Amino acid sequence: MEKWTLRARKEIWFVPSLYALASIILTAIVISIDTVFADSVQNYLPKMFFTNVDLSTTILSSIATAILTMTTISFSTIMVVLTTYSSQFSPRTLQDFMTEKTTLRVLGVFVGSFIYTVLSLLFMKDWLDEQRVLASGVGVILAVVCVGYFVFFIHHVARSIQVSKLIERLMKEGLGTVKKKKLLYKAEKIIFEKMDIPASTQEKVELTPKATGYVQVIDTEGLAAKAKEHGFHIVFNKRIGDFVTERSVIAFVYVTKEKPDDVDLTVFIEVGEERTPLQDGEFALQKLAEVALRAISPGINDPNTANNCIRYMSRLLMEFGEVDADAITYLDEDKEKRVTIPQRNFEEILYTGFYQIRIYGERDISVVLTTLECLILIAEGSNQEIKEKVKNMWGFLVESIKEDYFEPLDIKMVEEKKKKLSELLN
Repeated sequence: MEKWTLRARKEIWFVPSLYALASIILTAIVISIDTVFADSVQNYLPKMFFTNVDLSTTILSSIATAILTMTTISFSTIMVVLTTYSSQFSPRTLQDFMTEKTTLRVLGVFVGSFIYTVLSLLFMKDWLDEQRVLASGVGVILAVVCVGYFVFFIHHVARSIQVSKLIERLMKEGLGTVKKKKLLYKAEKIIFEKMDIPASTQEKVELTPKATGYVQVIDTEGLAAKAKEHGFHIVFNKRIGDFVTERSVIAFVYVTKEKPDDVDLTVFIEVGEERTPLQDGEFALQKLAEVALRAISPGINDPNTANNCIRYMSRLLMEFGEVDADAITYLDEDKEKRVTIPQRNFEEILYTGFYQIRIYGERDISVVLTTLECLILIAEGSNQEIKEKVKNMWGFLVESIKEDYFEPLDIKMVEEKKKKLSELLN
């Protein structure tokens, strides 16, 4: 399912195409009513929805022009938002706006309504002159809907361009990935464990991808079903989000039965040109870190935005701590291990989140204090095992703070944060 979701999100035209198809069906229904069932339908609908052909042509022409204008303005607005996202936040956040359901739905409504009005105009024939038609009434309803969506889209853009909304959305992306893992664990479909190689096997087969790029999605349900059918245990040595080439060995297939020759397991693995957050929760954390880095750059110089990103990162890191393991193993209906995929442990995720912020924010006292605040929040909201891992990163994240850059009062505030963190970890 996630594989098809990924493909739908990658193709911006997909959702508008569905609306265009629906508009063609609606046009066929309305034209059928006007040409075949007009007399019977007019008895059940208000008379105000029916007009003569000349008035219908005028109304539909005006609506088509207005919808095309709204569509043009909407596309121009989208370009402005994309430019802002790329320059102010991060190029990795562009897909977050373009693949949003709201954006695609608005474009779909505009495209579908325009197609309906144009096709309806095409069927306004001379032989209908003395007959009242429904096409213009439906067109007016669609025009009102388009105006409503247009106002809603302007409101949506005004909210989306706010950095606080972007940060919250990025955090929710990562939380959604962790939530899926928790639900699968509660349903006893996965287990968290260390990387394990099957003990009794007859043969080990290397699995290579068909393309170069990032491992975006792995259809674990399909792989587990195929593995059960043929007696496989598939152990990946590449994580979701890793970059691979056609020559990379991304997994080993351990065969416990006779190996079939016609099984293609690569169809269950999607490799693309960029990372996606569908199964890669760490990517959302990386995008938060990038927004923070862009905010503390000399060109923008907005440390408060960076601090806001770091605080939201703490919430995401707490959730990663609850699913901390070296690997996730997917089980079949008989609770047999079928697919094992490695994942970054908590220490790696913590390092990935802060190694760049630590470098570029080392001279900004507010960023340093917020980083310590983030570690305090993680320690307060996590179990003892995660606290130990935060403690293992103490030298990297805490002792590396260069106090020579700061004034005595700054150092006092840093020492207070360090003391509180030390008490929580001990």
